[in-house]
Amino acid sequence: MANYYIADGDDEKVYEVISLSEGLYQITNPKGETFEIDAFMPIEGRLNFVHNNRSLDFDVREEDGTKIVQRRGLRTFIEVLNERQKRMRIAGVGGRGKSGPDLTSPMAGKVVAIECAVGDATEEGQVLIIVEAMKMENDLKAHVAGKVIDIPVAVGDAVEVGDILVTLEVAE
Repeated sequence: MANYYIADGDDEKVYEVISLSEGLYQITNPKGETFEIDAFMPIEGRLNFVHNNRSLDFDVREEDGTKIVQRRGLRTFIEVLNERQKRMRIAGVGGRGKSGPDLTSPMAGKVVAIECAVGDATEEGQVLIIVEAMKMENDLKAHVAGKVIDIPVAVGDAVEVGDILVTLEVAE
């Protein structure tokens, strides 16, 4: 069973999704209400939900990592996050709207690689540092475009949640 979180548009409404079995999911909405749905894709780009003996059909496509869900002419832009991605979003790594200069660690772990140097220009989404946590290497990416002005950690350093890893001069 896996947990997924759906960020609904710019409002950041989060739905928790737990896979109960093949095609059966438990959903908890932002109000804390929990319900079960059957979900399947009869064809590529088409999603069908069955809830309380009611069938709902959606058109689904993906652009630049964001899913666009449409039903009866109403479009919603969503992101589907796994547990690790959710932790990173909470810590401000790669989150929409994050604009400060600091890339902070979303987890406790060890710095295993630094993919940038002071003075480097960076693009949003570029891998800057890799932190190992729970035997997994996590690519931490620039949350904004800018220029690297400080790297207060070194390969081999232990880091905690919230530690500053890279400071950027944010591009105008």
